[in-house]
Amino acid sequence: MKRFLIALAFCLAFLGLPAQAQADVISPTLSSLEIALWPEFDRPEMLVIYRGVFAPETSLPVPVEIRIPARVGQPAAVAYVNEGGQQFNQQYTTQVEGDWLVLSFELATPGFQLEYYDGLPVDSKGQRAYTFAYTADYPVKALDLEFQVPPTAEAFALNPPAASVIQQEDGLTYHLVQAGSLAAGQTRSWTLTYQKANSDLTSQASTQAPTPAPGVFPAAEGTDGSTVLIFLVAFVALIAVGAGAFWLGRRTQPVPEEAPPPSRQRKRRGSDGGWTEARPQRQQLPSIGRQEALFCHQCGAELRPDSDFCHKCGTAVRGK
Repeated sequence: MKRFLIALAFCLAFLGLPAQAQADVISPTLSSLEIALWPEFDRPEMLVIYRGVFAPETSLPVPVEIRIPARVGQPAAVAYVNEGGQQFNQQYTTQVEGDWLVLSFELATPGFQLEYYDGLPVDSKGQRAYTFAYTADYPVKALDLEFQVPPTAEAFALNPPAASVIQQEDGLTYHLVQAGSLAAGQTRSWTLTYQKANSDLTSQASTQAPTPAPGVFPAAEGTDGSTVLIFLVAFVALIAVGAGAFWLGRRTQPVPEEAPPPSRQRKRRGSDGGWTEARPQRQQLPSIGRQEALFCHQCGAELRPDSDFCHKCGTAVRGK
């Protein structure tokens, strides 16, 4: 009885919590979230990339809602990431809520990636300035950001400044920020500025591509497997139809009959008491797709329809 009362009290206490507090209790947690900002990478805009991984204890599939600024329109790509790190297109829906575009999808794996482009303000002197603000949709244990520096950019500055600035194997410079943990609803922001005298894109100037072109992911595994299966079924069906047609053709094809060789008959006694050669009987063959065969009345050899004399004994053909 005591245990029942304790459980009942817990349920009543939970139901009495505000809606936001209940959401916080059951909300999944991101074990890590990496946000990359690449200005003027392959378009004269700011490319923003989210790479998130939910905590191992998260029950899958997990319904996910990620907010991005409504001003950017539809995302460039949304993908799920399998255990091998491969990215595949993720189906999603969108809904505008005030200044935000809410992306909703059901994630079957812990990892996901989404990308979108945002406007990059440029003044008449070539000065670029962009402020990125992130509001956590879920609790985040570790938030990391990277800011890519265009190859021809000058006086690149980040505020608050990055903990480290490195040059990676692609030859580009990156400002790396370790923002730590964030609670759901918490907001952090950074502002970057740089000077650039041209409109060159990083993807055109870079001699080494660090990653595949953003926004291009393979088709989902399930879809690809279905396509292969459909192809195999169609191929097997085609073979079966061809084999059936061949078999029916063999069944219906007329088989020419060969005339049996004339049988040798015994000599019979003539009326004068002597023995004479019995004349062979003319063989009658069924006509199936050809003319009736003819035979020599003297020696029994098969004759061609246009023969006037037997090619074997030389006897004139009767009826000619």
